Amino acid sequence: PSAPAGAGRRASRAAGGSGGPAASASASGGPTAKTQRLFVKIAADRETAELLTRLQGVLQQHSGFMPVVLFYEREQRLLALGDQYRVKPSPPLIQAIEAVMGGGTARVK
Repeated sequence: PSAPAGAGRRASRAAGGSGGPAASASASGGPTAKTQRLFVKIAADRETAELLTRLQGVLQQHSGFMPVVLFYEREQRLLALGDQYRVKPSPPLIQAIEAVMGGGTARVK
């Protein structure tokens, strides 16, 4: 009973708003830890077995709950990794990934 009431309040707020993107975001409840993922951009010059193996090690050292998605820049392709590569997001994790793959390549969205 309490879940439908909460959903109704969100829908009412969205319906009473301007109807723009902000209304859509509030209707969906916005991003939550459950829906967030860690995206890692793989630049064309970083698609080497050595660097990808190092990235794999970094991800395994920071095991957690958040899914990881790789974005292969050359092919413009997303690859969702398996549950064994879920991570616990933290500044040290982002720093470790960027030390391997380059600055600005890791982002939680």
